[in-house]
This record gives sequence, structure tokens and C-alpha cells, in this order.
Amino acid sequence: MKQILNRRHMKKTVYFILFLTLSISALFFFQVWQNNRDIPAPATAEIQQHFDRSINWLNDNYAQLKDSNNPILWWFIKQAALTSDDKTLDHLFKQYKKERIDSEPVNLSTPMFEPLYRPRIPDISAFSGLDAYQIFLFYGFSCDADLGSEPLIQQQLEPDFCSLHFIHPRCVTHQLMGLRFMQRFECGNEDKVANTISTLQETLVTELTWDFRVTDSYIQRVLLLLDTGAYDKIKPVWIKNILLAQNPDGSWDDLLPLLPLSDGRVLALTSTTVKIQKQKASFHASAQAIWLLSMLIEESGHQRD
Repeated sequence: MKQILNRRHMKKTVYFILFLTLSISALFFFQVWQNNRDIPAPATAEIQQHFDRSINWLNDNYAQLKDSNNPILWWFIKQAALTSDDKTLDHLFKQYKKERIDSEPVNLSTPMFEPLYRPRIPDISAFSGLDAYQIFLFYGFSCDADLGSEPLIQQQLEPDFCSLHFIHPRCVTHQLMGLRFMQRFECGNEDKVANTISTLQETLVTELTWDFRVTDSYIQRVLLLLDTGAYDKIKPVWIKNILLAQNPDGSWDDLLPLLPLSDGRVLALTSTTVKIQKQKASFHASAQAIWLLSMLIEESGHQRD
């Protein structure tokens, strides 16, 4: 009798696991379908509305955002101001530059704001506490020949550098940022860089096809496709998803809510993990989205022409 009960229990367990697996698989493939369905491209006016809301958020929160210790986020704002010719964005960037960049000694990030400046690059051992992509960015800013000859830099010139890119969802986009700075500052072999960028564009399309989480990394992928000249590879639904993910205050965050909890908290997916926290604006995600929308509006104008 005990053996019969154990068998029944085992059967129920197997059936439950099978049901759970099928349910999760069905939900996953439904989300993938949703993320790749064919829809009309968002109208320029719609994108402009979201862009204006994001500028209002940036303007309202400038006092806190100017103290960000990540200057490349303000470089994104600079690019958005140049692309859009928006007076508010231009004013905010110039104010940040005056208060934070011009008042401090030049450093390794200065070329982002003063393109003619080339910093003196220390031996690579001085970068031991940094991620590989950060060192790659410093090479792109400086075009330093000694740093460029280092294996860590040479490896990031290859399209297979991010072999586990689904586990590290920003690896390819960070690599592309470094390659784009190499192009901007005319570092290295032009054809080599262009060929690697072309291959990595296809990798981003694959990531966007299967990873439906509209988080920071999702925005970054679409941004880098557009920045590298691959507008034709961007599906309209990806743009629409980013517009829908904008918060009521005009910002974006790195959360895909799954379940509302108490005290305003949510169970959510992020770019890399699962978290329980309150939704709050992310300057990292928002700065990228602002630059992205500015380029989408510009591209819409080109399409009409």
C-alpha cells in the first residue's frame, strides 16, 4: 500500500513539474512573439511627446543628476542635445559642464567633452580595478598605442569577445561603445573595426529577438544599433516597447515588474537578476533613452525626406 501511495505521489509530482514546465515555456514563447510582432512604426509625434516628457524629468531633477559619478551619461545628454538641437537639453548640458567638468582637473574621461585633448595613459596595471570594457573605452578616448597593443584591448576588437553575451547582457553593447569611440577618434584599423561592428549588430538583433525584458540593457541594445547605423535592423515593436516602458514622471528604470507587492514594492526582473524593490527612476537608463529618442526623431525626418 505504501509503495502504491509513493507511486501516486511520484506521478503527481512529475505531472506538476511537466505542467509547470509547459506553462513557463508557453508564457516565454508568447512574450517572445509579443516582442517581435509586426506593428506600424510609432509616429514621429508620438516619439516627440515621450522625448519632451523625458527632458522635463531631466530638468526637474538636474540638481541631483549633476552629481552623477558616471560622466558618460552626461555625454549621452550632450549627444542628444546636438542631435535634437533642443534648447533645454543644451542648457542643461552646458550647465553640467560648467559646474562639474570645467571646474575639475582634466582626466581620462575628458576627451568625451574636449575632443582635442589626449590624456596621458598610465601602464595597464593602473587599471586593475576596472572592468575590461572601461579600459577599452579609455583606449577609444586616447588612441594610446601602448594600451592598444595590450591583449585585453586586442581581444575586444574581435566579434567573439562576448562569448557568454546572454549571461552578460551588456557585454556586446559595451564593446560596441568602445568600437564607436575608436571610430570617432580614428583609432586602429578602420576596416577591422567596421567589420567587427557589423557582426556585433547581428548579435544585438539576436539578443533583442529573444530577450523581451524592456530594461536598461534592452534600451542600450536599440541605442547601439541606431548609433552604429543599423536603423533598418530595429523592429518598430522594440521602439514601441521602450516608449511604453517610460515612467509617468518621464524617466525609465531597470525593472520589468512581474507582481505588485506591499508598500509600493514590486517583484521584478532587471537586466541581470530578480529584485524586490520600489520602482524609481534610473539616470543610466533614462540618459540612454533620451539620446535614443533624439536619434529616432532625426531618423524619422530623414525617412520623410
